[in-house]
This record gives sequence, structure tokens and C-alpha cells, in this order.
Amino acid sequence: MATPKRFPTLVQLEQQEGTLFQVLGNLTKRPYWFHNEYLKTPKTVHLEAWLVEAIFGPGGEHIPHVECVSQTLLHVNQWDPEGLAEILVFGRPSYQKDVSKMIMNLAYYHRQLRAQSTGPGMRGTLSTLWVPWEGS
Repeated sequence: MATPKRFPTLVQLEQQEGTLFQVLGNLTKRPYWFHNEYLKTPKTVHLEAWLVEAIFGPGGEHIPHVECVSQTLLHVNQWDPEGLAEILVFGRPSYQKDVSKMIMNLAYYHRQLRAQSTGPGMRGTLSTLWVPWEGS
């Protein structure tokens, strides 16, 4: 299996066996809002690999900012730039749900944007895009 691409994050995580994760490096530098118990139950989002950089910027440069604002940690597994990426969201369950919805809605937006730029006649504008929100 190929090694996943590394993306920046506030806390580096290493996946052990199965779904077990551990914090790498200095444990005293982790954010005050993050607790080790959050490592037990990540929420998983799967999407096309190109969307990771469309959503989080080149090389995932905006991931630490999103983590800080949302009080979640994001761990991105991307083995193949042309394939799928897996984003694991660690944090309080309600925050995990909100961040997962945000990622899925941004993915929808970027897919629509790509379809518009390559579609016949490039119909519509960005202001006419509708992003469906899931019910709470």
C-alpha cells in the first residue's frame, strides 16, 4: 500500500492498528480543547482527492486554521492524487458533524464549479449555485 501524503495539522497523529490513533510529538503543545478521548471515534468523510486542495488550499495549508476555528482535528489520508481521499474528523461529536457537513457542502460547491467551467456554454454563475444543507 502506498504511503499517504502528509498535510499540515495542529497535532500530528499516527494511525496504529485499525482505528487506533496516537498523538506524535510533544503532548504539551496540543490545543486546550482537544482531549485524547476524541481519538477513539473519528467521523470519516470520503471524497475525490482533488477536492482536498480545492477546499483546504495548496498542500492543505488552511487545515490548521479550520482546526483552530472548528475545534476539531483533521487527518487526511490521500494515497493517490487521482483517487479518493479520506478525511478523519476528531473532536466533540456535534463539532464532528458540523465539520463533516461543511466539508461535504464545500465538495458539492467545488464539483459544481468544475462542472460549470467544463460544461457546455458554462451556464449560470457562482451566485446561482445552491448548496443543499442536510437536516440537523
